[in-house]
Amino acid sequence: MRGFLGTKMTNPSPIGDALAMQYLKIEQHERAFLIYWEDGSQTEAPFIWLRDNDPNELHPQTRERTFDLLSVSLDIKPLEYSNDSLSLAVIWPDKPTPSNYSSAWLYAHRPGHPRHDPARIEKLSWPEAKLSELPRFDAQQCHSSATHLLHALTSLKRTGIILVQNLDDDPVAGELFGDLIGFKRESNYGVMFEVKSKPEPNNLAYTSLELPLHTDLANQEFVPGNQFLHCYRNSATGGGSRFADALAVVNEFKKDCPNHYQLLCEAQVPWRFIDDEADLRQHRPVIGLNRDGSFRGLTFNAHLADVPDFEPDLMYDFYIAFRELMSCIRTSPHNIEYVLRPGEMVVFDNQRILHGRASFDPNSGERHLRGYYIEHNEVENRIRMLAKGA
Repeated sequence: MRGFLGTKMTNPSPIGDALAMQYLKIEQHERAFLIYWEDGSQTEAPFIWLRDNDPNELHPQTRERTFDLLSVSLDIKPLEYSNDSLSLAVIWPDKPTPSNYSSAWLYAHRPGHPRHDPARIEKLSWPEAKLSELPRFDAQQCHSSATHLLHALTSLKRTGIILVQNLDDDPVAGELFGDLIGFKRESNYGVMFEVKSKPEPNNLAYTSLELPLHTDLANQEFVPGNQFLHCYRNSATGGGSRFADALAVVNEFKKDCPNHYQLLCEAQVPWRFIDDEADLRQHRPVIGLNRDGSFRGLTFNAHLADVPDFEPDLMYDFYIAFRELMSCIRTSPHNIEYVLRPGEMVVFDNQRILHGRASFDPNSGERHLRGYYIEHNEVENRIRMLAKGA
């Protein structure tokens, strides 16, 4: 269990509005009830949907559905129903006791209106957010205050990146911060990975070379959601961290190069990581879209791009589009460079924010970052739990 010192929090939501919402009228039609609300809206509530989602047929402890959809006909109809302004009671053919649906439940779950979600936060591209520097949050306050942690995670969802400051001078301080949020993702690099110059590196991050802007682990079946990079030591010359907002870049790329954009949304690019212990491969587009066509995420890592296996005609077009996007990323006016200091940790959405670094001189001092991944669903879960009072 994760706990916090601090006050409980409340979060305004449509559920609160629904508690006060009342019916004006309910009509029974062939396949559904038509509900007229006092705000002037109407809801079509299909009978099969009502039967399947009976609030009374959830396990009392687990709150999982216990109703078996195959136990009734798709064209099920009420035997009878009654209602007042705050509730609807229905007698179904397969159930002797009434199913009761409150007006609050029906209004909050209206078909065509997704359930309220405190973690559904509008993403602002960096031009919109006017982001000239990284949003900053205090690690100690996040540990002691649910409110502060909620603000930090909300900002992470909105801008894609935050800076956590004032971590203890301890190599595990960044790791412990992640425990406030959720489970860490394990990869072929382990749960925790040490970013420093190594004698026999299996990743360019473990050298002192410049790293162009990229996203991590394009070769994995599931690309990690959020990356946490804790700066434990940094006295080396150079090595500034670089970040770019793919949401802003892709929006501009779509406007300026629509054909290239479409190709990179569709072409299944091969990505591969290989060393003495792993050979991890995956095909996926460079630009990922949601079902509604909006930007979901970017997969961009020229160092992990495998030998392209397209047909020759597509090959030429792919290189033109890929190079153009690469140029847009590197020349974006909204990029940020920041030299991480000991006791700071940058947290960013690995599917949205490209990251890289300038080269550094490993003989000039120690540069040691400790990193890990936490998936989007873990961050979103923590936002929901904080929003209703953890």
